[in-house]
Amino acid sequence: MNGIMLTKKSFLIILITLGFIVSSCEMDFLQPFDDNHSSAERLYYDSGFAEGLLIRAYRDLPNGYSFDEASTDDAVTNVEGNNYRRMGTGEWSSRYDPMSIWNLAYTNIYYLNYFLEINPSAQYAWDEANGPVKERNEAFRKRFEAEALLLRAWYNFELLKRHGGIAEDGNPTGFVLLENKVDINVDYNLPRNSYEECVQAIYSDIEKALLNLPDEYSDSEDIVQQIVFGSQNKNRVNGKFGKALKSRVSLHVASQPFYTGNEYWEKAAVYAGALLSEIGGVSGMSPTGVEFWKNENDSEILWRRDYSEINSREVANFPPTLFGQGQTNPSQNLVDAFPMVNGYPINAEESGYDANQPYAGRDPRLKRYIIYNGNDFDGRVININDETDDWNNQTVYSTRTGYYLKKLLQPSVNINPNVMSTARHFYPFFRYTEIFLNYAEAANEAWGPTADPNGYGFTPAEIISALRERAGITQPDEFIIESSTSKELMRALIQNERRIELCFEGFRFWDIRRWGMDLNETVNGVLLTNETYNVVEVEKRNYKSHMNFGPISQLEILKADKLIQNKGW
Repeated sequence: MNGIMLTKKSFLIILITLGFIVSSCEMDFLQPFDDNHSSAERLYYDSGFAEGLLIRAYRDLPNGYSFDEASTDDAVTNVEGNNYRRMGTGEWSSRYDPMSIWNLAYTNIYYLNYFLEINPSAQYAWDEANGPVKERNEAFRKRFEAEALLLRAWYNFELLKRHGGIAEDGNPTGFVLLENKVDINVDYNLPRNSYEECVQAIYSDIEKALLNLPDEYSDSEDIVQQIVFGSQNKNRVNGKFGKALKSRVSLHVASQPFYTGNEYWEKAAVYAGALLSEIGGVSGMSPTGVEFWKNENDSEILWRRDYSEINSREVANFPPTLFGQGQTNPSQNLVDAFPMVNGYPINAEESGYDANQPYAGRDPRLKRYIIYNGNDFDGRVININDETDDWNNQTVYSTRTGYYLKKLLQPSVNINPNVMSTARHFYPFFRYTEIFLNYAEAANEAWGPTADPNGYGFTPAEIISALRERAGITQPDEFIIESSTSKELMRALIQNERRIELCFEGFRFWDIRRWGMDLNETVNGVLLTNETYNVVEVEKRNYKSHMNFGPISQLEILKADKLIQNKGW
């Protein structure tokens, strides 16, 4: 009995003791253990953590080509469920928009705005080992702020390009400008800002960024300059990125139907001309820029992402005889845009074009960019009538147009399953050829084909002449001389040169819209029968007139009743 009573007393004592412990340490028991998760405070004392908000916005920058030409008159794809094929044949809507960047852009703008809020108080240096702490902190803060502003300008322009337009109320309208960190206590059922407000916000961010960014990152004997602005930062956005973006934005703006003043073209010309003057104008044009994708260090490249050792581009686009899937099929429409080697279009009487030998005597870029019947790929001749590559065979990987893609592909890659290899690939955000073409278009509209009012040392006609000479077209180019007699003739030539030089780099979809061209030009191909080339219809386009501008997602319209949809969607 005594043993039992002792046990009960002991148990009672334990319960009472536990009661005291629970009552006195109730919060400790109820709170979760520290599981080493970071709090917002860490942003201010951990430089890597703070910079991570900025780096996050780099992650979603494009790192490859979209090949959205499959929704234009330049190409089709043999992939039945391809988004751009579906879009171009009639499925584009506010509920199905492969061109939308709404959610991705705003996600990154949120992180950038958050970073811009904490950056002035973040700590990026602690000791004097690599130069004065205060000086390094200030230098990092200025550079990081400039990067964030430039990246925000990039995402804002993509929103403007893809979702800006004429709203249902008839006004030019952009997107919802967000310049502060998202706060859960703020009502974000906001109307879209005007088109002009969005344009000015983009310009403002670029101009502020350019104040604190070098044109290029380079090494220095000054230790602070080396740490903050050294060449180890070469894949971060820089001043040239900002200047090129400003050129792209200004050309897009000047092209819009609701901007009718000549001052918009002048501004676009000045932005491009100033950047080109820094490389000596046409004398600085890369002689190898016509095949820029073969050299990641080509002076043609203004700013690019880092390279990758891959072969996915070749797997997707090599002809079947080279073990590829032949997904991107250039159109006869695009092939016809390439002039003859004497510079004349194939429909000009002076061209010397022979429909029975359609690829003879053509602009050398045709051979470099498109695989046609009898063209070679690194010494391997492609026969479009081959039982594997033949259009008539219509295997899942055969061409639908009689052509395969050659541009942007590395001939050294082997995708034979038995001996597969890779090669360096990279994605240039900007290359100088785009800027040359930006200037030629804007300056022609502002001042005409042969004017140089700002004394840059080059005119629209001279730029087009230099591009065609680099391509291998015989000079002097009589067709350029003829086209220089009027703004309208030069405009047509510049637009055609832009189509050729920038094909398959993601420009055509946007160019034909800002130029107000026919969106529904039927895509043609060529059928080789008994050694005769016959042009045939391949795919009809199905766009409505309002589709010069893209939609706002219907889901966003339902979530925020202050958002006004673009007209027609």
